[in-house]
Amino acid sequence: MSQGLNSGFDAWLGWLMSLVLLAGITSSLLVFPVVVVAGETGVQQPLTREKLCELLSSLVVDLGDRGKCLVESPVVENSVCYTSSNHLAYYALRYVCGYQELADGVKRFLESYLTDFYDYHQVLVGKPIPQPFTSIEHVVVDVVNNVRIVHVKRTTNEITDYYRYSNLIVYKALLSLHQGDRESALRELEKLEELWDGVGFADAYHQETGKYEAYKLALAVYTYRALGLQGNVDKYASKLMSINPYTTLYTDNTGEGDLNLETASITLLALYSTLPNTFTQKPALTIIIILAITLIATVTTLIAKLLLAKSPRSSRP
Repeated sequence: MSQGLNSGFDAWLGWLMSLVLLAGITSSLLVFPVVVVAGETGVQQPLTREKLCELLSSLVVDLGDRGKCLVESPVVENSVCYTSSNHLAYYALRYVCGYQELADGVKRFLESYLTDFYDYHQVLVGKPIPQPFTSIEHVVVDVVNNVRIVHVKRTTNEITDYYRYSNLIVYKALLSLHQGDRESALRELEKLEELWDGVGFADAYHQETGKYEAYKLALAVYTYRALGLQGNVDKYASKLMSINPYTTLYTDNTGEGDLNLETASITLLALYSTLPNTFTQKPALTIIIILAITLIATVTTLIAKLLLAKSPRSSRP
């Protein structure tokens, strides 16, 4: 009798534990946005700010007095921190996600490994880019707790056919926009549109690999937002939101592989930041400066005339 009761209790307890475990798994899937299916890691649609920010925070590595860095990806490069990607992530963490403490840790990391060039995508956050474009290389500058710290470095090999690479076209357009030359920016983007095939940008990378890169869609969204061209923004944002799971590489509407830090950061800046407004506000700022200078000159002239009128006049013969 007692053995039967114990057996029944054990069965009930086993059922209860299974139920708790199932609930825990279900809950974690609802809270944590990264999904792993058949070795692939990405973010399930809808592509919300919260999901992308949570992914960034999951990539953190503590380097002690050198700060905190974010490894490049959950799977493919989970033991390497690029200063270039962390430079973008800093802005995404601070100004989009609102993760101030984590952003401060990344800032300390960037100050520990200073460089004057992160990558051409630094133009997204207002840092000038050198011309002409050259190829880049990766240089390991340190290893901390088995995590490699890597700089992006320009080479002397000039890229004369930059128009074959959709990302370089965007960077050049943004550089023109930074310089106040909207017309040149639009002319560059005409080259970008020529590479669009309805699925992605069929540029040199696509021609070599057969894969599309999601971050290039985000770059297009960012740039057209900066120009205030909502129709183009909607076109590329719609495609970006159709990739499921959202990963660095995709074919048609299917993501492949995992989602890296660079792509996630650019996507956050493109969809959810107000940084592109810094481009569209430049003409207004110029007008304000001109008006201020004019006002100062006018006031100075009036004061001078007033002082002259009050000064004693010389007697005439």
